[in-house]
Amino acid sequence: MKNWIRIFLVCFVLIGGTAFFVYQLSNQFNNALDNLSASSFAIAKIPPIHFFDKTNKEQIPTSTPETISIPAVSTDPISTSTPETISTSTTPTDLKLSFIFPKKNNEVYIGCTYQLSFQSSSAIRSLVTALIDAGVRKPIEPFVSGLASENKIEPNSKSLDWEVGEVWPGKYYIKVTDIHGVDLRSDVFTIRKMPSGISADEREKICKESDSSSFYLLDKL
Repeated sequence: MKNWIRIFLVCFVLIGGTAFFVYQLSNQFNNALDNLSASSFAIAKIPPIHFFDKTNKEQIPTSTPETISIPAVSTDPISTSTPETISTSTTPTDLKLSFIFPKKNNEVYIGCTYQLSFQSSSAIRSLVTALIDAGVRKPIEPFVSGLASENKIEPNSKSLDWEVGEVWPGKYYIKVTDIHGVDLRSDVFTIRKMPSGISADEREKICKESDSSSFYLLDKL
């Protein structure tokens, strides 16, 4: 008996809640319809707007275009500015450097001191030099060749001293790089071994004779 009472109460609550929800939904729907009807009625009372063609009744004022006067340009050849002067400096491509000694087929002897002379289009402050084996085209170490890798050139001087080191006799050339990074090379020359069994005077004479070619070229310049 108690179970039936519980079932009845549950059904009553469900049916009552459903009926209350339907009632509320119906009221909201009716209110929405009433508001929509009132809006439509208010819009219907607004008087219609009449459009008139005013193209024939109103005149559009026209304005005269503004005249802009352009001042005349003077044709008198009067110059008021000074031409700009652009100074140019010597670039690596403008630098011309060439060897005076050694030249092609010159002969130098081991142990002799020579002046490596050159000419250039501008002053040279320093040179990076290397003695190159003309056969294998590999540089000789400075402590062997006697030619320093870095050489400071005295002002107004275009030569440097070289005491030929104990290198293997053969064909060589000198590669030079200046401070601008410009590389050049001398002609191929020959390094010979000093004859053995000669006196100091004879040795000095050989050095002077082989060095005389460089002074001869300088005298011609």
